[in-house]
Amino acid sequence: MLKRLSRCIGLASLILVMNYGALLGGGFDVRMHVPFALKGIVYAQMADIVLLGLLLFAVIGALSRTGLYPWVRLTLAIVVPPYLLSRMHALLPLSLRGGGVVALAVAWAAFVVLLRLRFKGGYRRLMQVGNFAGIFLAVFALCSMVQLLCVMRWRPGPQERGAEWETTAQPPRVHPRVVWIVFDELSYDQVFGHRASGLALPHFDALRGESTVFSEVQPIGDQTVKVIPSLLSGQVIDDYRFSFDNRLKVRDVGERGFHRLDGAGTVFADAQREGWRTAAVGWYNPYCTIYASAIDDCYWMNVDVMDGGMVQGAGFGQNTYRPLRQVGEELVTPAAAARELCGDEVRQRIQTYIDLREHAAQVLKTDQADFIFLHLPVPHSPSIWSRARGDFAQGCGSSYVDNLALADSELGSIMATLKSSTRWKDTTVIVEGDHSWRTYLWKDGIEWTREDAEVSRAGFDARPAVIVHLAGQTQAQVDAAPWSLLNVHSVVEQVIRGEAVHF
Repeated sequence: MLKRLSRCIGLASLILVMNYGALLGGGFDVRMHVPFALKGIVYAQMADIVLLGLLLFAVIGALSRTGLYPWVRLTLAIVVPPYLLSRMHALLPLSLRGGGVVALAVAWAAFVVLLRLRFKGGYRRLMQVGNFAGIFLAVFALCSMVQLLCVMRWRPGPQERGAEWETTAQPPRVHPRVVWIVFDELSYDQVFGHRASGLALPHFDALRGESTVFSEVQPIGDQTVKVIPSLLSGQVIDDYRFSFDNRLKVRDVGERGFHRLDGAGTVFADAQREGWRTAAVGWYNPYCTIYASAIDDCYWMNVDVMDGGMVQGAGFGQNTYRPLRQVGEELVTPAAAARELCGDEVRQRIQTYIDLREHAAQVLKTDQADFIFLHLPVPHSPSIWSRARGDFAQGCGSSYVDNLALADSELGSIMATLKSSTRWKDTTVIVEGDHSWRTYLWKDGIEWTREDAEVSRAGFDARPAVIVHLAGQTQAQVDAAPWSLLNVHSVVEQVIRGEAVHF
């Protein structure tokens, strides 16, 4: 009985591994992007494994005491391997679409039935392999539990860091100002190159009318987690690690080893050395943890849905129930289950966006920071805005174009605040995407819409948008020469040092 229970818990752990696999091995990529402790998530993950294992044990145990058990074993031999493959194919070094999984499932079923009917010895050996696999699964479950318990010990770094000048009455600041805005996944092609028919982006157009636009920007990567540190440090990053004590270690392109990157190695520290007050409001990356030493006023947030539908801050019961429900719905109505999960992601992203927008507005309204870095989660997927409704989306179904409209509205709010300040004449504004719209990443997902397919023209344009408004600039300029995105760092450094900017 204990052996069967162990095997069932092992099978449950493998069924659910897509929900918690990113936490194994220390889970550094998850830890780097969540602002709260993972204890509640880990407890719920472990509860899911145990509950699903007990359910499998109860069902299989009951059937084992009937004359149907030989047929139950046959059914399990036919169903379990293809089902696990369909659940885990994203982790495997091969690409399988729905049709590929079905074809393999049919071929496997035919093979098992053939063994059962014509090759009894081969069938018995197959069952023995299944028994051995059960032992492996039990060991896998035990190792997974140990690793999850280790992750539970992790404590996040600060989510917020305040400056006295942000919270107390201060005289008007007389100092040059840089406002660097990253709209995540902002595409030059979609904003200026081949804008969707009927899409109005009045605030991007207004900024273009008094700025320099770069039409041939060369990307330096396609992952925010690498591109943002590259822009801040001025060195293109090839790989990264986030240690258990919340330190970022990076490997620069062309280098072998990893070195620590913190605030001292970024433009934030360079600004402070020149007497500038620094502030950051950002999404996804833990700005207030990694760069705390060089950011006077800081806030970051990311409360997106984790794998399996769990949400930081939700109760234990909810986080235990949702992944199990998701697994059940995937068996019956996989498309509907995917759409429901996408809807959850939309609702969580809306919360994150609103929170970041409010903090960014407060920093700008206070008008005391000199170097302000804003990183906002639009127009990045999933799309959270509906142009048709003029409001936030209520679930999946909006497009990248909708999120572009939201980014334009946000830009308008930011620019209105900046221009209302007496510091506007001394303000440099940089608006950019950290990378372009990664159509190749989203086109096979449930969030991909017909409008996405139409405006992308079934292709990928790698150029992120970059717009630079130098203080006092009133004329539009277009730089059509190939221009590395890393040059944004040089522009910021020149402005901070009070030098004439050379593109």
